[in-house]
Amino acid sequence: MVTIKKATGEPVPTKRSKATAKAPAKQVKPGRKPAAQSARANAQTPAQRARPAAVRAMKTVKQVTRLIQESPVGKAGAAAQAMVRAGKSSRLGKEVRNKVVVVTGASSGIGEDCALKLAAAGAIVILAARTPQKLAETVTNIEHQGGRAFAYACDISDLADCDRFCKTVLANHGHVDILINNAGRSIRRSVKQSFDRFHDFERTMQLNYFGALRLIFGFAPTMLSRKQGHIINISSIGVLANPPRFSAYVASKAALDAFSWCAASEFADSNVRFTTINMPLVRTPMIAPTKLYDAFPALSPDEAAELVMKAVIEKPKRVATGLGVVGAVAQALTPSISEFVLNQAFRLFPDSLAAQGLAGGDAKSDPQGLARDPIELARKLFSQVFSGVHW
Repeated sequence: MVTIKKATGEPVPTKRSKATAKAPAKQVKPGRKPAAQSARANAQTPAQRARPAAVRAMKTVKQVTRLIQESPVGKAGAAAQAMVRAGKSSRLGKEVRNKVVVVTGASSGIGEDCALKLAAAGAIVILAARTPQKLAETVTNIEHQGGRAFAYACDISDLADCDRFCKTVLANHGHVDILINNAGRSIRRSVKQSFDRFHDFERTMQLNYFGALRLIFGFAPTMLSRKQGHIINISSIGVLANPPRFSAYVASKAALDAFSWCAASEFADSNVRFTTINMPLVRTPMIAPTKLYDAFPALSPDEAAELVMKAVIEKPKRVATGLGVVGAVAQALTPSISEFVLNQAFRLFPDSLAAQGLAGGDAKSDPQGLARDPIELARKLFSQVFSGVHW
């Protein structure tokens, strides 16, 4: 385990005989397209006819959004949001100043943004990830902002490495006040395409469940003895909505959720809290290979990190979006309707070429492409209505 600290001419006219004189042009009735133009229009594919309408719609949305942002109401909303963030920063500082906070998967995405926010609030941030160079860059950024951070290269899917990491952190820093289990692996593949890929399930469980659990087991004893600690697990909206093609990923996250709810009741009288964040879709390197998500609405890492900061401050049992809660309620009260909706999503959003085991496919042949015909437009609409859910 590597340890890093702070570490053409004109045409010739021809005579035309009377016999070959050009017949007068046939008049076209007003409102009717010429035959050639009509033929070209009919020759267009549904995708070519649908594209201009989609482009116009997108431009309209952008114009309306800009007008709202530039209006007095929009500016007032932005100012109010800034005030809320300022108030949250103050509360965050009171909560984490001089506390030791461990963030896994801290070299990019949500983890990196969390580390920056926590350090800015006065926490002593312990960064963990596999890549020493990226960790060093994050530590440098934190130190340039006047924060304190220490980086330790660690592969959370390697349980022995997890043990070494825990021992090193405790030896160097004495204890851990807050553990944020953010490192994770996502796989988007249908069960039918997974029959000969059992290792997909092993890999997701190894990192998303066993690795996170190992860190909890490593740091929880000192939390219990000090009667102070907070364990935050970055879960997924998929655990609440159960989307198709994510059985391996959702199962591993659901395992950690279940453990946390059981352990929380055991640790409650020792002042050690658990928080589960059922995170919606976030635009991070983890989802980049799935090109389908380029057209999906998603949170930015900064917005996702704000949800984590909310968990740090308020210590709730769960942080979830409204759509996630609706999904869970629908599963419980109307399971047949929920299953029908999810099946429609399964039919609309196919497996990628990579998930089907087809190598060398280009973007034009990949069924994950953006909206180019009515079916694709339907996919786009579905993704907008159920924004934040992994499809």
